[in-house]
Amino acid sequence: MEELKILEPLFRDALFQFFLYMALIQVLSQVFLDRRIAFWVSSLSTTILWLRSFDPVTPLKAWGIILLVFALYLVPEFFFQLNLFLYLKGKKRCPQCYCEAHWRAKVCPFCGYLFKDVEKRSREV
Repeated sequence: MEELKILEPLFRDALFQFFLYMALIQVLSQVFLDRRIAFWVSSLSTTILWLRSFDPVTPLKAWGIILLVFALYLVPEFFFQLNLFLYLKGKKRCPQCYCEAHWRAKVCPFCGYLFKDVEKRSREV
């Protein structure tokens, strides 16, 4: 039981509580809704409930963190056509069938699509 006392200051933090409430509402809303819609339902409902009961500063901090994460994901995707999560997994997406293939794959294992970087190399040779 002594080990759990280390976590007590974390649970007293308002920002942690906000994200914990958001996660709980997310789990509940995913039962009935699509994953993307459930995120927005949970985040907006948590913000509204928090503003009614607690301070208005915590949702601003939380939304700043959420927007920062979106920016870190969307900026490489928009400017460099780089999906950060696929890159971290060592995969790339096939433009024909949208399946994930290993980043070194020359041909899509599902549909046989020849990736463009392989086409350019074969024309140079």
